Order: sequence, then structure tokens, then C-alpha cells
Amino acid sequence: MATARVQEAVLSNEVNLFVNKGTTASPNFVMVGCATSKDYGLAINTITLNCDNGKIKIAPEEPDFDLQLTGFVFQYATANVAANVSAREFEEWASEFPQAPREYKLAGRHTGDLVREFEAVIASFRETGSNGEARTYSVSFQISGTPELSDQA
Repeated sequence: MATARVQEAVLSNEVNLFVNKGTTASPNFVMVGCATSKDYGLAINTITLNCDNGKIKIAPEEPDFDLQLTGFVFQYATANVAANVSAREFEEWASEFPQAPREYKLAGRHTGDLVREFEAVIASFRETGSNGEARTYSVSFQISGTPELSDQA
């Protein structure tokens, strides 16, 4: 549940990623815990055409949106798997062929904060770490279409 803002303008320093572990008809968005960074963005790839009257640049119909997530690897007890999102699940979902898009939300925690809702497939997964140290994972998501923007309720 979102909390109300205390100040009118604050630096956005907390954005969380949620994955729908339910269905579209009966969603169950679960926050990805122990994520350390979320990098979201878009790119517009232009095409340059060589025409008789010179070069013309055109943009594709829509930009390409992506998200990169990093976090700590945790092993959850069987009883806690449904309430958490683990690196193992991301790896399993990335390994599916063909991979079905999943529903995600990237959202701030205060009422009125920006919420981005989208479907995405996992484009890459990597786990890394030295022995004796906390292992981390990184996931790259390829977002389908344009995310829907709304305000945190």
C-alpha cells in the first residue's frame, strides 16, 4: 500500500519492480526484494535513407523500451517462494522456450508516484560472485510495446 508524501517535492530515490505471479484476470503483483538497481529507458533507432534529393532520417513506429535489474541472490524456503521473486525464478523464466511475456510494474512507493506497467520477456540473465561473498544476479528485460503510465494509488 502506498504512503502519502510528507513534502511536496522529493527526490525519487526508491522505485520497486513488481512481477505478476498470478494471472491477468486475477493479478498478484509481488515486489522483487533485495534488488540493488533498476535501470529503465528507451531508445529510438532512426534509419537514414539515401534519396535523390538527399538523406532523410525516419524513426520507427515506436521506441524500444528496456529494463536492467540487479539484485542479491537469495534461496527462499518452499513456504516463502510465492511471496518472493528469486533469481532462480528469473533464470527459469528466461530459459522457457518460447518465452511468454510476463506482466511487470515499476513503481515508486508514495501516493502519486509514477507507475509504469508493461509486459516483457527476459532478454538475458547472469549470476556472478566470488566464493565467500554474496552472489548477485542481473536480468535484462525487453519490454513489449509502450509501458502504460499512471500514478500510484
